[in-house]
Amino acid sequence: MYEIQKNSMASYYQKMALKDGRLADDACNDRFFKIQNTIFDEMDAFYKENPDTPTILLKSRLHTLMAKYFEPVIFSCNPFFFEMGMREADSWGISNINPGTWLHKRIREKIHTEHPIVPELETRFKPVFDLEQLGLCSADSSFDGDHHTLGYTNMSKYGLNGLIKQAKEQIDSFNEGSDEYYFCLAAIESCQAVIAIAEKFADAATDMLAQCSGEKEKHYLGMMAGSAKYIPANPPRTFYEGLAFLLFTREIASTLEAIGVSQLGHVDPLLGPLYEADIAAGRITEEEARELIGIWMLHTDIKFDLEHNSWPETSTCIQLGGCAENGTPVFNMVTRMFMEEHHRLGLINPKLNCRYSSDSPDEFLKAAGEIMLKGHNNFVMINDEIIIPGLIKSGVDEKDARLYVNGGCQETMIEGFGHTEGVAFYASMPRVLDLFLQGDGGAFVKAKSEYNSFDAFYADFMDALKGFFYKMIDWRNTRQQYYKQLTVAPFFSATQTGCIENGMDYSHGGAKYNFSTISLIGLGTLADSLYAVKALVFEQKKVTLNELSTILKNNWEGNELLQRLAVSLPKYGHNNKDADAMAAKFLNDFTGMLNVKTNERGGTYIPSLFVYYHFETFARCLRATPDGRKAYELISAGAAPGNLRPIKDVTTPVKSMQNIDFTMCGGGSAVLDVKLPLSKSMNAELFTAFIRACGNYHCPTIQPNVVSQEELLDAKVHPEKHKNLIVRICGLSAYFVALTNEVQDEIIARNMYSM
Repeated sequence: MYEIQKNSMASYYQKMALKDGRLADDACNDRFFKIQNTIFDEMDAFYKENPDTPTILLKSRLHTLMAKYFEPVIFSCNPFFFEMGMREADSWGISNINPGTWLHKRIREKIHTEHPIVPELETRFKPVFDLEQLGLCSADSSFDGDHHTLGYTNMSKYGLNGLIKQAKEQIDSFNEGSDEYYFCLAAIESCQAVIAIAEKFADAATDMLAQCSGEKEKHYLGMMAGSAKYIPANPPRTFYEGLAFLLFTREIASTLEAIGVSQLGHVDPLLGPLYEADIAAGRITEEEARELIGIWMLHTDIKFDLEHNSWPETSTCIQLGGCAENGTPVFNMVTRMFMEEHHRLGLINPKLNCRYSSDSPDEFLKAAGEIMLKGHNNFVMINDEIIIPGLIKSGVDEKDARLYVNGGCQETMIEGFGHTEGVAFYASMPRVLDLFLQGDGGAFVKAKSEYNSFDAFYADFMDALKGFFYKMIDWRNTRQQYYKQLTVAPFFSATQTGCIENGMDYSHGGAKYNFSTISLIGLGTLADSLYAVKALVFEQKKVTLNELSTILKNNWEGNELLQRLAVSLPKYGHNNKDADAMAAKFLNDFTGMLNVKTNERGGTYIPSLFVYYHFETFARCLRATPDGRKAYELISAGAAPGNLRPIKDVTTPVKSMQNIDFTMCGGGSAVLDVKLPLSKSMNAELFTAFIRACGNYHCPTIQPNVVSQEELLDAKVHPEKHKNLIVRICGLSAYFVALTNEVQDEIIARNMYSM
């Protein structure tokens, strides 16, 4: 049965693959752009006649037209309805051809014309912050259009009719013609458009039902025809409807709003009660539930052609475990079924983001461990006792903080309370130090030739760092003030607490929380480098600061003895309190510096130690660093130690974590990658104890890669023998043999810990 469903989806998505602005299949391409042009023509005509229409109403009108003209795509023997046919295959919402981009395509030029400061800012800052030129940062110029989560908890309680009712009641409290009034109108129209889309699927399923002969297909079409008339207008009544509700709203929101909705929902607390009620009433069996879960998870790997994709970023996650809204631990049969079916089917997506704490039952950790120890490297273990207190420190109510999810990769989002802008931008901390020491970065003042103390040097460095970040933040905030009319999303906003109450779109600050997260790359390399400057220049007086800068510029050539001394110094992550204290001091000082800045929505900026793969990409431009690292070698990843000295025992970096208060990151993700051996000595009990220890030592997010080094090496030589070998790259998993040689080599070269 799964093969029929996979083949049906594969046949469609192969035709919808995008290359050079065209879809792979000519007929699909012609039909797609015919529908898009029809929508664009109607929108253009309306906008020409009504040029003063608020953009929020333009967006909701666009949703109405998309609902009117889309053609439902229903797959063989698949009970789920979600494919509007309005995005290319390998898209989770971000797209340049989606009709939902009309606002961007039509209004952006007008902004440039009416506000010359915007293109002027772009021209002025480009040479300073060009990633290719400096290897310094990677940033969305105004707003993170990715890393979103819908308010699934709100929607599952009230249905879209409940949100419409709330908006209709709230609109009476606003003056007619005000921005708040228009927002509520738009929220109502967009929610109605989503309901209309579901009803269109119901009608299509009914038509197909009359023509099909297979019993299974009839059964599934009947389920679809009945449920699509009921959800998402109303809350789901059954386990099947709960699954359909989550998938439908995620996919439709991604298409309508043209944003990256990365999270499919915290499935076990949302679906667990529905499953238990169905079992008690005899409406479903465990076998039927497992089959539905398997089908529900199939489509992402197929859309992104995982078997041939050298960088399979799908940004598609589900949340498991953790705690419910009331604080009780979450582990139920739904948790177990999702993990086990994911492994049984050999899936890579959706990504399995698992929350845990000291209250998590052993059965949960053991179940995850059993699957990981079979080489199913798709899990991330996220410590509630770091994330929740961090969010509370940032001003989040504890009850709301418990609803956090992680999406895209491990970016933290408070489900149903706004957009935490998971990655405002990535910045290379070691590169900032490099440019400060050498004085050739344009945006940085060169370090003085002499300092009386390390503290004076450190203070100047932090001033330079502050100047860089404040300038970047001010730049983004200024541009977003003009661009925010392009990022309005009335349906997404309607699902977020605060937006309807305030009559304001989430991109304007309407939601209850409005954080922006800055990802710090290379914490370990920076901490080790600062420690080396302190030791070599100020304490041991082996070199002057000017001499060290010249040595680094020359990549340690002729100074190999000094380099070896630098490498031998205490290092962060090796459970050395002095070295760890340097990392803790920097993180504390940076957090205090960052928290005083607000974003354009009135929220605060918070740091994160999620690095994606920038520990490699930023290293390409990074010269030698004071810790003994040579030019262009990898820098440290996330919260992990650097790579200059191997660490044998995995408990060593874990113990180091207790020396740093990662709750300072304000709920931003801090990730420790650990490569563990796939061997007979490893078992689920040992793995459970390891995760427990990580929690006890206040370790942040753990990203395990349980692999056989021998198999990795053999897969390089005989890829045909290892087609199903799954590895964790960074915030995503992939088939090892599909990766480029460079990425394969980087994974092979990672430190192999023992347990």
